[in-house]
This record gives sequence, C-alpha cells and structure tokens, in this order.
Amino acid sequence: MNLYDIPAHLPFLECLASGVFRQFRDQPPEALSRATILLPTRRSARGLRDAFLTAAEGRALLLPRMRALAGLSTEDADELALPTLLDLPPAVPALTRQAVLTSLVLRLPPRHGGPANPEQAWGLAAELARIFDEIALEEPDTELLASGSPAEFAEAWLGRLETLVPESQAAHWQITTTFLRGVATAWAGWLEDQGLLDIGLRRVLALREQTKAWQDNPPADPVVAAGIGVGGTIPAAVELLRVVARLPQGAVVLHGLDRAALAEIWAAVCDSPTHPFCSQGRLLHAMGAEFREVGRWPGCEHVPPGGVPKARPELLEMSLRPPEGMAPWTLPDAARWEAGLEGLRLLAAPDAQTEAAAIALLLREALEKPGARAALVTPDRDLARRVSAELVRHGIRADDSAGQPLAQTPTGIFLRLLARCVAEDFAPVPLLALAKHPLAAAGMLRSEFLAAVRLLERRVLRGPRPQGGLAGLAAAIAALPETVAKPVLLALHAALASALTGALGDFSTRHGAACPPADLLAAHLAAAEALATTADQPGGLRLYAADEGEVLANHMADLAPAMALMPPIDPASWPALFEASLDGVVTRQVRLHEAAHPRVEILGLLEARLLSFDRVVLGALDETVWPLATDPGPWMSRPMRAQFGLPEPEARIGRVCTDFFLFACAAPEAVLSRAGRRGGAPTVPARWLTRLETFLNGQGLALPDSEAARMAAALDMPDQVTPVGRPAPRPTRAQRPKEISVTEVADLLADPYAFHAKRILKLRRLDPLDADVGALDYGIIVHGALAGFIAELAKAPGGWPVEEAALDAWGRAAAEALAAQGPRPALAAFWRPRLARIGAFVVGQEGEIRANGQIAQSFTETDGRLDLVRPGGTVTLKARADRIDRLGDGSLAILDYKTGTLPRPDELGDGRAPQLPLEAAIAAAGGFAGVPPATVRALTYWKLSGGETPGEVRGMVSEPAEVSELASSAVDRLGLLVDRFLLGDAAFTARPHPGRKTRGGDYDHLSRIAEWADAEEEDGA
Repeated sequence: MNLYDIPAHLPFLECLASGVFRQFRDQPPEALSRATILLPTRRSARGLRDAFLTAAEGRALLLPRMRALAGLSTEDADELALPTLLDLPPAVPALTRQAVLTSLVLRLPPRHGGPANPEQAWGLAAELARIFDEIALEEPDTELLASGSPAEFAEAWLGRLETLVPESQAAHWQITTTFLRGVATAWAGWLEDQGLLDIGLRRVLALREQTKAWQDNPPADPVVAAGIGVGGTIPAAVELLRVVARLPQGAVVLHGLDRAALAEIWAAVCDSPTHPFCSQGRLLHAMGAEFREVGRWPGCEHVPPGGVPKARPELLEMSLRPPEGMAPWTLPDAARWEAGLEGLRLLAAPDAQTEAAAIALLLREALEKPGARAALVTPDRDLARRVSAELVRHGIRADDSAGQPLAQTPTGIFLRLLARCVAEDFAPVPLLALAKHPLAAAGMLRSEFLAAVRLLERRVLRGPRPQGGLAGLAAAIAALPETVAKPVLLALHAALASALTGALGDFSTRHGAACPPADLLAAHLAAAEALATTADQPGGLRLYAADEGEVLANHMADLAPAMALMPPIDPASWPALFEASLDGVVTRQVRLHEAAHPRVEILGLLEARLLSFDRVVLGALDETVWPLATDPGPWMSRPMRAQFGLPEPEARIGRVCTDFFLFACAAPEAVLSRAGRRGGAPTVPARWLTRLETFLNGQGLALPDSEAARMAAALDMPDQVTPVGRPAPRPTRAQRPKEISVTEVADLLADPYAFHAKRILKLRRLDPLDADVGALDYGIIVHGALAGFIAELAKAPGGWPVEEAALDAWGRAAAEALAAQGPRPALAAFWRPRLARIGAFVVGQEGEIRANGQIAQSFTETDGRLDLVRPGGTVTLKARADRIDRLGDGSLAILDYKTGTLPRPDELGDGRAPQLPLEAAIAAAGGFAGVPPATVRALTYWKLSGGETPGEVRGMVSEPAEVSELASSAVDRLGLLVDRFLLGDAAFTARPHPGRKTRGGDYDHLSRIAEWADAEEEDGA
C-alpha cells in the first residue's frame, strides 16, 4: 500500500504540495491538472491551492483537481463527477426531511412521550435525522447498502436494534424502540413513494460508487487522499481510501503519526478511543495495513521547517499517552522536554470576556510581523463572536469560518420579532422592539415612522399595558387628550394597521382552529414585506437586499414546500416553530467595504485542519466546551451503541484530541487559552491541558504564562481614576421655581439636587414598559375609592346609612376606582379582597366617629395654597389634602391615607414628614378651596393595607395648641429653605444630610452618587 505521513511539526499543505509538484516536475504542465487530491474540507483545498502557487515560485501552472471529501453530501455529490451517480435516486432536501419527520413525530401522543408542541417535535426530528445519518454512514454491510432501498435498509437495522432491547431492559428503551420503528418505517415508506434517498444513505452510496469505479477502472493519473483519517473515517470512506492506497499512482497521506515513539504501545493506542492517534490507528487496521508500512512523504525534506520545534509534538504525545505508555512520566528529564515548550504559552483568563479581549490582543500583536498569519481555533461559537467583536476595536474584521447564524442577522431578527410581536398580541416590549428595528417603516418614511414610534412609546406604551392587539392600541390612542401628538399617533396606527392587518391573516395568537404551517409562513412573510415597505422602496427589496438576503431567500424558498408537508398547527405555536426552522442556517456574506483581514482567521475545528499559521490560539480549552461532554444521544445507551456497531461516544473525544494535538503544532507560537468562568459558572480545564501540566510538573517544568490576560484587563483601565465630585448646581434666581408642594419640602431638605433635577431641569423618570400596576397604583386606587365613597355618602339623604348600605356604597366606589386604573385581571383579582377588607375597616371607623355627630362635613382631595411672603419675594406653597373634616365645634381635623409605612410622630417636627403640619398651616389660613379657615384640632394617619390587619388609625397630634405649634414651626423651617434655595442663590447639593432619606432615588444615577460617595468615604478614611 502507498501509505505516507507528514510529521506534525511540518506545515502539512506545503509538504503535500511540494511532494505532488516534484512528482510532475519533469512532465508537461497539463499533467499536473489531471491529478486528483482528496482533502477533508474545502478550506484545506483552498489552502493547498495557495501552497501550490508558493511551490511554483511565480510560474504559471494548471492546478490539480482538489475535492473535499467532507463535502460529499446531497447537494455536493457532483464533487465526484461520476456518470453512475445519475442512476442513483436524488437525496431528499434537508428541510423536507425535517418537516416530514416532524409530522411523523407529532403523531405520538404526549402521554407516550410525544412532544408537547411543534417546536419540540422539530428538535426531535433533528435528532432522528442525526441517528438515521449515523446509522447509514457507519453501516459496514456493503450488500445491504448496495440495494439502495430505504425500506429494506430500515427494516434490517430496526431488526438488529430490537434484538438489543430484550424485555428485561428498562421500559423507556422499549418505548424508544417502538417509537423508532414506527417513525423509521413510515419515513422509509415515504422515501420509497417519492423516489428519494435519505441524505446519509445517498452519501454512502456515492462513496461506494466512486470506490467501485476506481476498482474496476484504476485511473491512469495520480490520486492522493491527504489528511482524511485525522478526524475519524466512516466505513465507506475507508473502502475508498483502501482502493486509493492500492492504485498504481495512488497515495494516502496521514498527519502527525509518530511511528517511532508509538511502536511499543501501538496496540494500547488503538484500544484507547480518547487518544489522538486512535482514529488513524483504527483507519490503518480497517484498511488492513500496519503502521510500520507508513513511510515519510517525499515532499517533507524539501520544505523548510515552519519554526515549530520538533520536540513539541514529542512533548504533547508523551503527555497524552494511555496508561500503558506512561512509564517515562516517572523518569525526570527536564532538559529533554524543556525544548518542547519553546513557543508554547498558557493564557488563563478569569472569565470569557477577558479571554476574548486577550485573544484579540494576541492576534493583533501577531500582525506586527510582516506577512505573519494568525488564527483562533475554537469550537465555542460564543468565544468566536466575542473575539470577532474585540478585534473590531483594533480595526480588524476577522474571517469567521462559521459565519453568522441566520437567526441573528438583522433580517432574521426582524422576522423573529414580527412573529413574537403577533404572538404576544402587540404587547409594548415586543411591539417597540419590532417597530424600532431598522427594517420597520409600514409604508412611511423611516424618519417619520421612527419619530411616531418614539412618541407612541412615551404617550401610550410606558406604564401599564394597553388592551391587546391593534384594536387595544387604537383605544389607548383615542383615550389621549387632544394635543399635537394625537394626530401623529393616529396616523402611525393607521399605517401599522394598513401594513399588517391584511397580511397577517390567520397569523394570530388566538388558540382556535389549526392552520397549515405553509399558510402561516406565507402570511408571516407577507406581513414582513408590508411592514418593511417605505414610502419610496418596496418591502421585499429591503428585506432581501441585505448581506444575508440571498441566504434568507433560498432558505425561505426551501422552507415553503417543506412546511406544506406538515399537519395544521395552533397559530400560537408558529413563532417558536419558525425560530427552530432557522437553526443551523448560517450566512457568510461579507460587505465589500468591510472585507475580512487577509491574515487573521477565526476557525472551527473542522475548518482548521491541515492549515498552518505563524501564531495560533486554541481557545476555550475547558471541559464540556473542548471537548464537549460525551452523550450517547436519546436513542441508544452506550452498551446498545456498541452492540449495534456504532462508534462509542468517547471516540468523539479522541477525534477532538487529535485536533488539539495537531493545532498545537500548527504554528511556531501556540497559545493554549481557557477561562476560569463561563456564563457565570466556574469551569474545569480541558483534560489534555491538565495532563500536560501534570506531566510538566513531574519534570519540574511549567507552561509559560501569556501576559495577554493582564494586558487585556489593563486595556480599559485609566492610569489614574479621578471620581466626579458631589454635584452642586447653582442656577440663576430667575430659573428657580416660585412654588413648592408640601410633598416636595422633605425632598428639598434631604436631597436638593433631586429637587433641582425635577423642578428646574424638569426631568421625570419614564415609567417602565409593560409595567405591573404596583404599590403606587394601589395607593391611587385606595385614595380614589375613599374619595368616591365619602362623596357618595355625603349626598345620601338621612345622614350616615346603615352598615349594609355603606358597604354597598364602598363596593361601588372601589369598583369604579379599580376600573379607572385598569390593572391586569390577575392584579385586579388580587386587590379586590384587599379592597373589601379595607372597606369593612373604613365603614366601621366612619360609623363609629359619625354616630355621635363628631363630623359635620368632609372634604376630599381638596387643593390648597398659601403664599409665603419673604424678604426676597413670595413663594406659593401648594397642597392636595386627602381629607379634611369639619367637626361639630367648627374646628378642623386633617386626615391622610397611607398604604405603606407611616411616619413617626417625631418626624413631623424635624422636617422628615412635614406634610400634615404644612397642610394644617394652609387650612388655618383658609387656603383650601371651599374649606373655611378654622383652628386645626387633629392630625391623623390611616394606614390601609387590606392585609391581615386591614387598617390602622394613628393619631399624630390631637391638641389644637400642639398642632398650631407644629404648623408654625414647619412654616418657619420652610421659610428658611425658601430663602436659601428658591429666593437665594444656594447650590442644590446632592444628599447633604446622610441621615435623611429621599423618596425613590430616581435621580441618584444622575448625581452619580455611587462614584462620589465611595470617593468621599475613601478620603475620610
């Protein structure tokens, strides 16, 4: 057999090109073009093309045919260019298979383990497709596969599977096998009826056709299969490689196989599925060859070393040995192994973001060397995206081989947002997310549309959610007062309704009659195009004109006929099903004006095979990331897979270990990178990293640390941190307000800066989107119910009614107050019992104090004013009293309702709760409308929680003289505040009194209290 190997420390593609090129050096130029080279990926084929151009040293040449063996799937069978492939039935399209399998899965009742919704069925169908492909690809029975009948093949492997699950096995395996038989049989029957082959089966048949063609008619020109056995090889490919190795001008070239070091432990290597050379060992065994038959590729001696020390592969191989070969671990020989550490470094970052920033610095640093190429190799797509984003800050756009998931492209996000918005009945959050997307315009100019959406957010969508749907949105707009904003919002609603209502069709949230998914997809896309339309551009052009437009259009074109094969579904399930249908679809489009950097790449494990660089970073070397956790899948246990003939799950670890070994030798500088935490959870170093560090520790050595993590942490750290000082704005006297409410007095005293932001800067906190009706709204409801209750009974003839009539009056008042606030049904149901308990408490209290005629008249929600004449001018004090009672002797009692914590009596006098004393001063001066001036006898709080103790009466002051003293003191204190802040020029300092608390802290972020408060504490310390 013609078996060769290229050592791990040499650049593989350069050596391969050199050997092939020298073989044709003395032949005509066209001879090279007749050669065929099989490689694992298209990216390695492109790399080999560049290697040939380098080997040609500027001379023109015709390149050989380079084929990617991994690409021999359904749509790429023409890679082989065999006429006999035309006789094979076509393969089923991937989306069609997914949809048909989903419809078969949906037939299983939930009580038997069936999916709860179409989204879960779609995911389960993907697992079915995966196991069907794996069974076909790993099937060693040539005769069975040669029949090409899906039904016969399915019946054969199902029969084998059922023998693995005797009645003594767990019940769930019995159910799983029964389910697999039903679905696989129905699937094979569907394929037979349609005249199609399953994807994995046709790929195997294509490989066997190629094998048979080369067996019967060996090609006269060279055929080289290079680097294919590195990641494991399916039986059909093994047969092909065996034929290639036996061809007169054939050759199979392996990668990194150290025959001398592994001679004594070769059997143990082949029996250890997690060893990096196990896959190549099993390949040789399947081909009927011994590893001693493998020779050195003739091109190796003509390629200068790439700078990777020869001792590095030896060091890595020793650290990854199975137990049978670990005797050298006990023999310290630091001088021997230290040479393998040259160019090898460890990057240990505290978290994933720091790791990404450090890797970006390493890639950027590599470009300082003219012509140098650098790459990040990682299976972690999150890390790849983070590094790509970090490279942008250095002016580098990296070529990410994995591309961008279609669901995360701008157009994909737009389609998902539309589905979610409709599914949630145009709730504020999804509606704004959709409307603010750059593609949304609803037939208007984009600028006008966006301005109207922002107005809608401020006027309608902030606060409690409006009623559902576009109709609820229209009702909320109609309820607005007549202002300039209202016509704009009505025009926006008309545009949205015009764009969406006609296109949505059955694409709605209501659970009702099931709809065909194809109809839902058509309605979805029609609505998207209508919403994307602008005043001067059709929506379809905008939707498919982006970078991902071609991929999206092709995917939707394939998805439509696939969805037509699925049964009707509940429209409410469509958004999740649509998102699931986008999984696995990626776009690799790059804007022309943002071309990828030619010397920086971000690669997955498959794409990076056989490539060489000047610096390579192996990222995310953490367990469950690299390697992934071993999982036998949902269909077979580990013993069942072994008996069935499928590879053990641990074989995947061995294949990835091969990648680790070869990538660490792919560049003179190799950085092994990991993060201490990912997703907020601590990580465990990859087992290969742990083995390497353990071996080095035994030799008295250690991996050199990379400084990149420290540099990344310092990248955004200033040389000196100078925190902002405590803010103390000093507006002009003309800018200072000349009126103040009683509720603002405590705020002005505790936090003048907050008063400045509210009254002078006129800043107001925006209500949250889709806000739950909380404590503030509950207080408004209670106040409204009490005001309505008192007002209704004041009009009742015959004085205070009996308890039953009073309770009825309270029920009506509470219902009106609750409806006016409009809480969600769940909150309304929660509050009704509380309001009922408050009603019983209030009726009892009112009946007690009115029975003896203490109250002559009650005034509720009454506005009052008091002019404070000071030397510097006049300031008006305003108030709105919850309730003022005129007693039988003509004096007044002021009552305030609280649903939260009540102030203490001492707080009325020290300025922390001056509301009631100031209201007493206004009442005594006759400042409340309709309330004659009189002596104020009492200040009282009612706490109305509606809980276990529904209410509490707390009399703060009950002596007229004491009330008068408190009121006078409060007015004097207020006068000093007025003189200083409103009529004077004092600065509005933030939080000057640490002991005084403010309400809410709405302006703390504006004053940056966390910054200057910590700085002042440090200075004080």
